[in-house]
Amino acid sequence: MAEQELMSPQDIHAFGVEIVFKQLEKDGWVVQSADVAADIRSEPQIVAAKDGELAFFVVRTGVHPGRGRFEEGQEAFNTLVNHAAEHGANCYFASVGIANSNGTTDEEMAVPVKGVAYNIQFDGLIKMALPA
Repeated sequence: MAEQELMSPQDIHAFGVEIVFKQLEKDGWVVQSADVAADIRSEPQIVAAKDGELAFFVVRTGVHPGRGRFEEGQEAFNTLVNHAAEHGANCYFASVGIANSNGTTDEEMAVPVKGVAYNIQFDGLIKMALPA
């Protein structure tokens, strides 16, 4: 059996950004920029506009059985929301989960192999806001 190349954490993150990017376009957003290498603690991965709303999108991607989680803490959360507000934008969080579709067990679905098909779990966007 040939050894399979695994996705790096950066590959997994980039894949999640691509998933959200495609969903935003499908939902009518005009994507102004998408940066898979953006600083995960302070920069949005996607900037887009729709119906006069400018929005910054923060994407986190996890591998089965997990989902992308915002684990950077309150200070990073505040930085992202304030950064968006300084640019007249709202800030949204997108949690993505990927599962290797070649897997038949939880362990196999949790192996992020490059070049295989994936089952995607993405339930939409969560608006990030500071308490009023």
